[in-house]
Amino acid sequence: MEPDNQTWIHEFILLGLSDDWDTQVSLFVLFLVMYLVTVLGNFLILLLIRLDSRLHTPMYFFLTNLSIVDVSYATSTVPQLLVHFLAAHKAIPFLGCAAQLFFSLALGGIEFVLLAVMAYDRYVAVCDPLRYSAVMHLGLCTKLAITSWVSGSTNSLMQTAITFQLPMCTNRTIDHISCELLAVVRLACVDTSSNEVAIMVSSIILLMTPFCLVLLSYVQIISTILKIQTREGRKKAFHTCASHLSVVALCYGMAIFTYIQPHSSPSVLQEKLISLFYAILIPMLNPMIYSLRNKEVNGAWQKLLGRLPGLKTKLLMGWENQTRLREFTLLGLSSDRETQVSLFVLFLAMYLLTVMGNFLILLLILLDSRLHTPMYFFLSVLSLVDICYTNSTVPQMLVHFLSARKSISFPRCVLQLCVSVAMGSTEFFLLGAMAYDRYVAVCYPLHYMVIMHGGLCTGLAATCLVAGLMNSLVQTIIIFQLPLCRNVIDHFACEMLAVLRLACVDISFNKVMVALSGFVVIMLPCFLVLFSYAHIVAAILRIHSSQGRHKAFGTCAAHLTVVSMCFGTAISTYMRPVGSSFVQQEKMVALFYAIVTPMLNPLIYSLRNKDVIGALQRLLGGSSIIASPTSSSS
Repeated sequence: MEPDNQTWIHEFILLGLSDDWDTQVSLFVLFLVMYLVTVLGNFLILLLIRLDSRLHTPMYFFLTNLSIVDVSYATSTVPQLLVHFLAAHKAIPFLGCAAQLFFSLALGGIEFVLLAVMAYDRYVAVCDPLRYSAVMHLGLCTKLAITSWVSGSTNSLMQTAITFQLPMCTNRTIDHISCELLAVVRLACVDTSSNEVAIMVSSIILLMTPFCLVLLSYVQIISTILKIQTREGRKKAFHTCASHLSVVALCYGMAIFTYIQPHSSPSVLQEKLISLFYAILIPMLNPMIYSLRNKEVNGAWQKLLGRLPGLKTKLLMGWENQTRLREFTLLGLSSDRETQVSLFVLFLAMYLLTVMGNFLILLLILLDSRLHTPMYFFLSVLSLVDICYTNSTVPQMLVHFLSARKSISFPRCVLQLCVSVAMGSTEFFLLGAMAYDRYVAVCYPLHYMVIMHGGLCTGLAATCLVAGLMNSLVQTIIIFQLPLCRNVIDHFACEMLAVLRLACVDISFNKVMVALSGFVVIMLPCFLVLFSYAHIVAAILRIHSSQGRHKAFGTCAAHLTVVSMCFGTAISTYMRPVGSSFVQQEKMVALFYAIVTPMLNPLIYSLRNKDVIGALQRLLGGSSIIASPTSSSS
């Protein structure tokens, strides 16, 4: 009975802070300002630490990690809270709720452990200052930071898995601002004593254990400070710990008050306010505490402001030098004339087939009302993305096959890179959304149309497009800020890795950004696809009849084939080190993704899909019926 009861929950309703419209609008403005201050403040801390070499110390390495955690934690909760303030339907999908709970718990756990690590750093700085650099070397700092991230994520994964194994019955209303651990546990219609024990054990491990380490460190620090004879020396030693001590008091005080107290002690409203304080106020206050009460950060800020006039001059000079590269030369695939003509014919045929196939898919979906379902809505968006991606690259490549001068202007190169990365990123996110659609269709068939309503589908598609555009914009700006000393691109288009190779400076930061982008855009949707198909396969295996299993798998076969092509090609291209493959092989992989995959997508969805084949037959049959009166009248 538990799985049947669980299947009724496809989304949760968040009651939030208030149901009064005027109050919600006021809260929207307030929390929007606080969120923007949080993001801006933490990014300023990151910028100062990166730009000022005097801040390249263990203390500020950990502060960098803390700022990243704070921004990520606020982003996991506040944007959805802002949307719900202005939305009539304050719902969150089941998977979205699970993801939100996982990230909030993970990032909270990471912050607690990280604060203990920072306390140890302050202990070494005060109690053993002469050996500080030797003790807190880069290797140890990196291991401590990784330990914080791994421990927080592991605890969160266990808590999330345990919580969402509970039968929620038909109760789907969460009296909270987000999918918070205690609020979700309260939805269970069975005894939750084991979950309460798990929460208590988790709290002891991730709150009390680091808190004890913090206390131990500060006992040693205070003992050392009291041994300093001069008042000025004691004040200076204590000042190095003041910011960290303030943050510790905020974070541990709120967390212990929320989670360690008995289950029934706080009221629901009090619990909401405490969680809200921890979700947005603490991330907003942390950069203020570390800047207002820290002379080194203030000095770095003043130094940066003092360099602004010179920095402006340097940027203008750099842009002037950059604009000297008015165009790039693309080497393409081959310099042999006969080979280029053959490739022109081949790729022209493939391009026409791509455009025609995707437009035919769009036409069928538009004309046949039986294809007006969520699955085909996402397929129509996928076809539009494929057409845009192909048109951003292939027409110029065809022209270059037949021209002697294979150049592209600087603005067009920037535009081509931006559009191609945006469309590629959008496609990955879209395939993740389509995997969720297939998950609902197979695992919750009776509630499919209720769950995948028009508003949710439109929101998912818009989110995919915005996420792809944002990623592309960030990558394009970072890449074209580099000084490019050469103008010959060994590629058939302005591709990201190919343009990076033109830089005449260290591009290690750009490599990190490419890897991070690859993880976010490729691996996260890939994990969502794997998670969805794990549940789909489990649901299919529970079907008793072979005919039923075959039918259920048939609804996913086309999407699974497209996913294998897209993610396989992208991972092999971008997730390996930049110099790990030959340039020619890189061209072939990028070419396969630029034209072969968009060409095959409509073929896969038509040849392996009875609905599309039926719509095509009805369209052709309708055409013959329309044509017959004309012929008879003549």
